[in-house]
Amino acid sequence: MKFQTLCSGSKGNCAVLQSEQSKILIDIGMPLSVLEKDLLAFGIRPEKIDAVFITHEHSDHISGLESFSKKYDKQVFVHKKGFLTLAKKSYYANHKITHFDKPFVFKDLSVSTFECSHDSAYCCGYRFDDGKTAIATITDLGVADSFVIDFVKGCKLVLLESNHDEETLINGDYPAILKKRISGLKGHLSNAQASRLAVEMQKVGVKRLLLGHLSQNNNSPELAFYETLQMLNKNNIREGVDIVVDVVTQDKKSEVYHVE
Repeated sequence: MKFQTLCSGSKGNCAVLQSEQSKILIDIGMPLSVLEKDLLAFGIRPEKIDAVFITHEHSDHISGLESFSKKYDKQVFVHKKGFLTLAKKSYYANHKITHFDKPFVFKDLSVSTFECSHDSAYCCGYRFDDGKTAIATITDLGVADSFVIDFVKGCKLVLLESNHDEETLINGDYPAILKKRISGLKGHLSNAQASRLAVEMQKVGVKRLLLGHLSQNNNSPELAFYETLQMLNKNNIREGVDIVVDVVTQDKKSEVYHVE
């Protein structure tokens, strides 16, 4: 499979995945004009996208869904518990939305989900398995527990939220109620939480970890990477050998990852 984040952050999120038979988008939180250019650079004509998989209904994940659906009329998947909320926000996508509540198969991909603790109608992480390898995307969650590790076991690549640096958030100028939301059980993962998950993910076979959904105000790529690197070193796990860690950002596409 091939995988690339087109944007990942507090203001917009979108990724593209291509297998032998499938070409899919995971969220569309970006302008259509930019998405079209990025897909062509990836090697996919936008009209050849097979489906869109939505994690949840917050604007940084669906802001481009309406314009994309109006122009290309593609199937949209969302969990059953998030269906009504998404349908109300997506007029043009409405008749193409398919909801699910259990693992299913789309073309050559086995699709399963992980319920994320987040303040939305329903938020999920996705796991895509083509029979040879698996990729998972998990962002927008406030709880880092063993269920996350079980979900990604055997995945070669995982996109994991590393949203904020705890000290920067605490000392920043956000209102107290917003700080509480971000750091709460239904908010976002901190660098410290992500770093501890990185250790456990390496133990269950994850070979490449992408730290994403970084806050532009309360984090930086350097802080996110350094905290995970320090935790890996502490546990005698060699970054670049036992697991490769990259940081993906809001304003720049990631490299194209070939996952086998």
